[in-house]
Amino acid sequence: MAYRLLALILGLLWLAAPMSSALAEPRVALVIGNGAYGKGIGSLVNPPNDARLIAKSLKDAGFTVNMVLDADQKQMKRAIVDFGKTLANAGPDAVGLFYYAGHGVQVNGKNYLIPTKAEIESQSDVDIESVDADTVMQQMEFAGNRMNIVILDACRNNPLPAASSRSMDRGLARVDAPTGSFIAYSTAPGSVAADGDGKNSPYSKALADAIENQRVPLEQLFRDVRVNVMNATAKKQVPWDSSSLTGEFYFKPPDGAAPQPSAQLASAAPAPSAPAAGSDESTARTPAPEPGKVFRDCADCPELVTIRAGSFSMGAQPGDQADRPEEKPAHQVTIARPFALMKNEVTRDQFAAFVKDTGRDMSGGCYLADGGDGKWSDSADYLHPGIDQQGNHPVVCVSDSDAADYADWLSQKTGKHYRLPTDAEWEFAARAGKKTAWPWGNDVGNSGCKVFNAMDASGHKKYPINEAMQCDDKFVTTAPVGSFPPNAFGLDDILGNVWEWVSDCWHDTYKGAPGDGSSWQDGDCGKRVMRGGAWLENPWDTRLSARWPAEVGSRETSLGFRLARDLD
Repeated sequence: MAYRLLALILGLLWLAAPMSSALAEPRVALVIGNGAYGKGIGSLVNPPNDARLIAKSLKDAGFTVNMVLDADQKQMKRAIVDFGKTLANAGPDAVGLFYYAGHGVQVNGKNYLIPTKAEIESQSDVDIESVDADTVMQQMEFAGNRMNIVILDACRNNPLPAASSRSMDRGLARVDAPTGSFIAYSTAPGSVAADGDGKNSPYSKALADAIENQRVPLEQLFRDVRVNVMNATAKKQVPWDSSSLTGEFYFKPPDGAAPQPSAQLASAAPAPSAPAAGSDESTARTPAPEPGKVFRDCADCPELVTIRAGSFSMGAQPGDQADRPEEKPAHQVTIARPFALMKNEVTRDQFAAFVKDTGRDMSGGCYLADGGDGKWSDSADYLHPGIDQQGNHPVVCVSDSDAADYADWLSQKTGKHYRLPTDAEWEFAARAGKKTAWPWGNDVGNSGCKVFNAMDASGHKKYPINEAMQCDDKFVTTAPVGSFPPNAFGLDDILGNVWEWVSDCWHDTYKGAPGDGSSWQDGDCGKRVMRGGAWLENPWDTRLSARWPAEVGSRETSLGFRLARDLD
């Protein structure tokens, strides 16, 4: 529940309405701008101005707007409750929008909005002095309306006394989009957004201009906002979003005119022309690379492979004799849009470049394989994982947060949106059209040693932990990425080598799982799903449907990641 509630504060959108009814439904908005902070919290100049600007833009787009400026905790909570009631009274077809500008902070991964009269001297004060972001989502859920948009410009400098604490960080916590939703930050998770030197922040200026002047789908509108903010801040601020939309939403619907071209990064290549008549694309888009095409976004960026859209049966399939409860029931999933996935698992050298550029602290230890049951080492890290590795081996001893922050770093570096793949995207790409337990069939035999790096006869001699294949894959621990043939979609090491983080929270079964390929963001969100098996694991964990939980924040010597990238 907490992740679902958090998502809303970051820009949620329930999309079920067709384009033709874009202005037929009631539209209700709550806009809050807090800047006049008191004792111990630095004042902000622009949030009330930003709130006025966005309120005007929303009114012009057909929203009934309640605007609250410099609100204390009671005023904020009252406004949010009243907002929920108004939404409920507007009926099931209503569109709700929540916008907040001001201070925000995360504590242990939970997001809070800071009222103007808050008195916060330590992180223990945050919960009682602030407004839990979950409050907004609760009210929208109670309203039962069809569509909600929430936009947050709350990632400004964190002036709180405990800001240096590892559990209370600047910026806001990363949240992936639940089914049928759109999540937007004014900047990347954990980063700081500019308040602005003039009357408004760079983000609110770009957003207001887009709402007022563009007649394009929501996702394209926010891409253009991102580009314009990056240009205005010399790429220091990169707005971020996560989408699992199932339809289109327009602030102002098309009026028959040609679609407006997307914004361009300074010095970027010209925008592609609009699609030809008869195209199923309603707006100008950068054409996605053809399925299977290998490309990269910069000279030293990891290689990506384009994964086509499509439908598949997710979970354990008939004939899989090693299936487990968490892999059932098998269910149909549709990946509506193509996306890109890294060809290889992120290597140690690639991750080291991120650590060097950001100064990231990777201390804190790692759980190591140790011949028997394994052991914890306080001194181990990704450079000293207790196994022999070179720079072209997959990075290990990295947590889900390490992976997410690496994705944010790549996003800021390239202007593209990198993220952890969803559980469904991972299995769709791993299966590459196969319906068996392994790519070659339902019996493991000795075929695995030719296809992936898992526990084999030689590895079992040193690490007698799990059942082994009775063959030799030539690697006792991790192998250099790309050491085995790619799968039918062109992906290397999608099975074996290291477990890979995905973005979904853990569930013991697939009952109620989303069918649109989005990230499943309820359930046990203290654990995330890992996929693919590893060099240390028995062959049954390398099956295409096999999945396993890992504690959020875990660092292990057999756990790494690869990233997905949204296509424009």
